[in-house]
Amino acid sequence: MACVVFDRASLFRFPTLPFDAAWSVYVKKLQIHPSLVLAGLLLAPASTWAQSQASQTTTVPAKAAQTKKAPAKTARSKTPDKAAPEQTDEVQATPGAATMTRVAEAPVAGLRRRDADAVAVTIPGKQASPNVDATSELLIHDFDFDGVPVPTTKLHFKELSPGVLEIRSLASQVGIWRFYVRDSANYYGLGEHFDVLNHSHQIVKNLSQDNGGPKGSSTYKPMPFFMSTTGYGLWVDTTGEATFDMNATSKDDAIVDVAAGRLRIVLFLGPQFRTILANFTALSGRAIVPPYWAFAPWKGRDFHQNDAQVLEDVDKMRALGLPASVILIDSPWASAYNNYKFNPKQFNDAPGMIKHLHEQGYKMVLWHTSWINSKSDPPHEAGFEGKIAAMSDNYAEAAGNGYFVKNLKGEPYVGRWWKGEGSLIDFTKPAAKRWWQDQVRLAIAAGADGFKDDDAEGNFIGDVSFADGSDQRVMRNRYAVLYNNAMEELIQKDLKGNGVLFARSVTAGANGIGMLWGGDNEASFSPDNGLPTVVTAGIGAGLSGMPLWATDLGGYEKTASTPDVPLLMRWTEYSAFSPVMQVMSEANISPWDFDQKTGGTRALDNYRKYSVLHMSLFPYRYAAALEAQKTGMPLMRALVLDNQNDAHAQSRKDEYLFGPDMLVAPVIDEGTSRVVYLPEHAGAEKAPIRWIQYWTGVATNGGTTIVEQAPLDTIPVWIRAGAVIPKIPEDVMTLVPSSESGNTSIKTLDDRRIFEIVGSSAEDVTETDFEGRTLVHSGNKLTISGEKKAHITLRWKFANARGVTLEGATITAQNGGAVEFDYAGTPVTVAWR
Repeated sequence: MACVVFDRASLFRFPTLPFDAAWSVYVKKLQIHPSLVLAGLLLAPASTWAQSQASQTTTVPAKAAQTKKAPAKTARSKTPDKAAPEQTDEVQATPGAATMTRVAEAPVAGLRRRDADAVAVTIPGKQASPNVDATSELLIHDFDFDGVPVPTTKLHFKELSPGVLEIRSLASQVGIWRFYVRDSANYYGLGEHFDVLNHSHQIVKNLSQDNGGPKGSSTYKPMPFFMSTTGYGLWVDTTGEATFDMNATSKDDAIVDVAAGRLRIVLFLGPQFRTILANFTALSGRAIVPPYWAFAPWKGRDFHQNDAQVLEDVDKMRALGLPASVILIDSPWASAYNNYKFNPKQFNDAPGMIKHLHEQGYKMVLWHTSWINSKSDPPHEAGFEGKIAAMSDNYAEAAGNGYFVKNLKGEPYVGRWWKGEGSLIDFTKPAAKRWWQDQVRLAIAAGADGFKDDDAEGNFIGDVSFADGSDQRVMRNRYAVLYNNAMEELIQKDLKGNGVLFARSVTAGANGIGMLWGGDNEASFSPDNGLPTVVTAGIGAGLSGMPLWATDLGGYEKTASTPDVPLLMRWTEYSAFSPVMQVMSEANISPWDFDQKTGGTRALDNYRKYSVLHMSLFPYRYAAALEAQKTGMPLMRALVLDNQNDAHAQSRKDEYLFGPDMLVAPVIDEGTSRVVYLPEHAGAEKAPIRWIQYWTGVATNGGTTIVEQAPLDTIPVWIRAGAVIPKIPEDVMTLVPSSESGNTSIKTLDDRRIFEIVGSSAEDVTETDFEGRTLVHSGNKLTISGEKKAHITLRWKFANARGVTLEGATITAQNGGAVEFDYAGTPVTVAWR
């Protein structure tokens, strides 16, 4: 049997198909059995090709094919210390082999075939580790496909951009690719994980999974990308199943297995993590920043039994002085699961309810999934008996038109989920996607402003087939990408971008759209499934290209102690320093219920304090979201992101930088103190930082570990000295503009802006606010530039400024030492003593 190099240009005869599906079509057209096609080679008897390829000149030797996956193994051999001569594509002809011309590839700087088994990558600034060569090269070696070795001559190289290199190869069908990375380091990324940030000595599965119990290393949001403290990042471009063995099996090698037809490895040369993450998100996707109102607090319940409970949320939040812009109506709300029609047995006057909600300065977000039910379970929620249809009234239409994912018999796949039995929309079929979007439009027409995309984890997909021919292993994580993108299309087209997507399951390709939440976590301090785990998960999501991540405030899964005042206070404090502060509990508690077991209003008062602070920090948070859109930097930033060679920063999984200037160390247990590490660096600046405690004004040098006292109503927060924190007044209750709500009595965003100066720095500090103004703090001066006009209040935290001047003219300080002035959109300088 002879081997012939595949002409990759032929693949573009099928441009409308996914890569793996197009490959299969091409193979079928040539009447070659898929099992005979491997690693970018077409394997066929020489006589099959002799006539059609008689004029070709370059030959490739025969190689036996093996289609059964080999058992797990260690590397075939140690890569020799001395580099072998560079392999070329010119090989001796095998008698009887078909011949074909191969187009020569341009050399790629920093990437070379070291020998038949190994590729060497030059890593600028490479950090040595005990089991890795001290040279500047990183070895990626021992490639195979379904157990068959793939020589490096069958890999294709390309420089995508400076410092971003690609290695790729092809097979005719989906199988298991394996390769080894000669490294022994600390590894960060790989998605949202609830146990650790550093995945060294772990085996991590690239698989989305719904897991209500202790999560371990499982995730709703896998990401086949990691950053190594050796000084590089690596992305396996796949939405399929994959396994990353990060020195768990071999102390010398990370071992990657991935189910795919196409192998695509993208390498990001650092060594700085910040640069690596920016380059990764430039390819995988960056934040589509939601509208302002999505960054105000959210109020949800596990379920609303009727109109009255929705209206209670609407009105009581306002009456208690609790800022909010979003009412989340979770399941159930429709007359049948995912028929997108408000249930008249649940809501007596849904249009009137929605009208009042909007008039009070709220937006409405609705829960749904991509299941449509054929047989619903009786509702477990109290008060819904006999109110939910057993079969969704749109099921038959979808089934009759072939809009569902199918089983291997070609019938609608019927699976079980927590609301009963149903079928999944097949988003690989354009007609099915369009039909489903038309269903969702019923809810948009009723007044929905956003959607909570629940479910879609790959563990719900069994033996199924998809309209585009995609292998179910590749669809394992891709399904959620298609689901979320189909919804985001509606938000951009039908809602004109004035809507929000709140998603649970994503991977590359949907990592930047909307906002994400961390699934079902326990209302406890449990290190297995409680508050400590969500802090770690949110930071890890940020290291994996998911910048807008949040959690259910208080924990979704109730316990015997729910509502637990200390837990709710600590979770409230943490949520205030996250992208979204969202109240949601299986126990259906609201802030006014937090103290029901103990009496008093301690937890309610704490919620008010921190929700007001969260709202006032909107300009700071939104500016950080815009930075995520521009550079991929998350809002919650692991300390290691800017301090990757700092052993203390490498080990911290429960504190983070919130935006560029704040360090947050949540208290994640029942105690009233905690250890806090203040890193030496934050952001791109190289100068050491001096930190100022946000509540007390105490100053401490970076690179210091302290034990900080934290009473129950206080979260440790530190500010980079010299920072200017942009805020809005604390009387703002909604970020929905009055032009949309029609309500001028509720305080919303106007032209009032507050700039809070925290200490001073030996070097100039430059900030950009969410409206494009540039703020330069230099010594005892602040220069403001930018076109956006505003009424500005300038405050000095922990300092009494005297002799304040605006463009040389004295301005009088108000009570508390602040000054106010109207900024007309031309640069001004404020100076003080």
